[in-house]
Amino acid sequence: MAAKNSGVTFDESWIKNVNINLPAVKRRAETVTARRGVKKQWQAAWQLRAVSCIDLTTLAGDDTRANVHRLCYKAAHPIRSDLLKAIGMESAGLTTGAVCVYPSRVGDCRKALENMKCKIPIASVATGFPSGQTSFKTRLEEIRQAVQDGASEIDIVINRTLALQGDWKGVYDEVREMREACGEAHLKTILATGELGSMVNIYKASMVCMMAGKYRATCGVRPLP
Repeated sequence: MAAKNSGVTFDESWIKNVNINLPAVKRRAETVTARRGVKKQWQAAWQLRAVSCIDLTTLAGDDTRANVHRLCYKAAHPIRSDLLKAIGMESAGLTTGAVCVYPSRVGDCRKALENMKCKIPIASVATGFPSGQTSFKTRLEEIRQAVQDGASEIDIVINRTLALQGDWKGVYDEVREMREACGEAHLKTILATGELGSMVNIYKASMVCMMAGKYRATCGVRPLP
């Protein structure tokens, strides 16, 4: 994993007077799918690289130990051996970048990976994912428990209520405490962009989380209208 971001002191000037040219953003986004793709062996190389960046995830209400063990096996063997052999990659040791589960399933992941003698990182969604609507004390305890059970990355959800109220110092303070609760584990913030209301808020949320010490962010699941 990349080096951790230790964070900086909150500085409101970083997020003041922000303007987003939404039509320009949309035009730029549309060019992504229009770009020429790589071909032949380069396409295979990039596809294998993409597999190595995946957080293979199960976040189902009916997750069991058996489900999690199958997930870990798939993470350790993401591509069929005959396909890897056909392209000369059978000895590359290809795995996914991580496995991701709820905090209550981290221990199952750790045991499964230990049994396979596989060192794939374990990520865990915490802090009341996906809504974040639990007490702050409970959210911090979820982080500590997941780390104690073996998670090396914690995926938090930010407090959208504070963000929508413009309380960016409040968002910073919460993420900062979550960063501390992670200890040696990496912190990833899930911004839930579809619930932030505007591109300006998305920008501010990302900047505030970087100030607080996150090392990467994801957008969430719902697009802006």
